[in-house]
Amino acid sequence: ADNGPAPLLAAIEAAREVQAELSAVLGERVRQAVELLIRESGPVLEPLDAEGPDRVSRRDLYIAANRIVMRCVVVLFAEARVLLPREHPVYNGSYSLQGLREQLDRFAGGRTERLRLGHSAWPRLLSLFRLIHAGSAHEGLPIRRYGGSLFAPGQACGADPVSRAVAAFESPANTLTDAVVQRMLALLCQSKVKVRQGHQSLWVP
Repeated sequence: ADNGPAPLLAAIEAAREVQAELSAVLGERVRQAVELLIRESGPVLEPLDAEGPDRVSRRDLYIAANRIVMRCVVVLFAEARVLLPREHPVYNGSYSLQGLREQLDRFAGGRTERLRLGHSAWPRLLSLFRLIHAGSAHEGLPIRRYGGSLFAPGQACGADPVSRAVAAFESPANTLTDAVVQRMLALLCQSKVKVRQGHQSLWVP
């Protein structure tokens, strides 16, 4: 059984403590990342706009995209505060957002066009979200399970239109390029916020 609060709960609580500053620094970049995600996911979102009882409004679509982007913000915050095992080679090499960004930057070598034909970064991102939501009991990569709605997988046939929109973003048919993911992560990592932790000050994404 789990003992004590999950590390990501601490990350979210810490984020709330600096919410005003996070909003001021990240607000515009989050908006740009959300709009990029919606724009590049157009083909899988079109069916949601069809007339009928299952139609998803633009507001619900925006909320769903914002939820995806805020997952990234929370993970980056948690990794910066070592609330996720960034130093673990398996986590860093196969799941970590900072590790992913570094890999994409290395592969691109300053030339974004090299990433436009790749489609491995988005599935990796979704695997990270699933890992955080479900946790891992494997001795090689122990991760505490984090429930809650933020990382909950979308339900394509659910009653909640936001959840249906999240499911569309998470669909295997949503083949975002590595260049798009690199741009999203760059938007969220370009600014840092100074946060007090005990007697120390940390700079976190």
